[in-house]
Amino acid sequence: MSQKLKEGPIRSLDLEKWRTKYGLTISAACELLGLQRATWAELQKRPDKEVEDATVCALLTLYERHPETMPITRVIDIRQRMVSLGYDPDNPKDKKSFAGATGREAAAVYRWVNGQGNVSKPVERLLEALDRLHTESGKKKRNVLESVAMEVAERAGVRDPLSRGSWRRES
Repeated sequence: MSQKLKEGPIRSLDLEKWRTKYGLTISAACELLGLQRATWAELQKRPDKEVEDATVCALLTLYERHPETMPITRVIDIRQRMVSLGYDPDNPKDKKSFAGATGREAAAVYRWVNGQGNVSKPVERLLEALDRLHTESGKKKRNVLESVAMEVAERAGVRDPLSRGSWRRES
C-alpha cells in the first residue's frame, strides 16, 4: 500500500505532486482524474486551493493507496508488439519494415527497441487500433498495417517506406 497523502484537505499542489510522482503528462493526469485541462490550469494557479470535487479527491486517494488501479494501459511494450505482429525487434530489416508500417523513421524504432525514447501518441493509437481488429492473428494484423501504410505512401508519393524504413521523399 502506498503512503497516504498528508493530513488535511486535498489541495491543488497535491494533484501536481501526484502527477510528477508518477511521471504523468498533464493530459494523462487530467484523463485519469476526469478533469478538463482548463480546470487543471485554474487549480495550478493556486497551489493551496482546496480541491472541492469529492470524486476527484477520492480518485487521487485511491490512486495513491493502490497505484495499480490507475487505468494506464498506454505504455506500449514495443518489442512485444513487434513480435506479436511477426517482426523481429533485433533484425534491422524488420525494424525498417515496422518503422515504415507505423509511419516513422527507422531511427525511431531503434530508439524505442533500445528503451531510449517514448513511442509517439499517434503510433500508440495506431497499435491500439490494430488490437481492436476482429482477428487474433498477428500476421493478419501486420498485413492490414502494411497495406494501410503502402496506401498512405502511394498517396503521398513516398516510395516503399517498408523496405526503406523512411517516409522521406526521394529527390
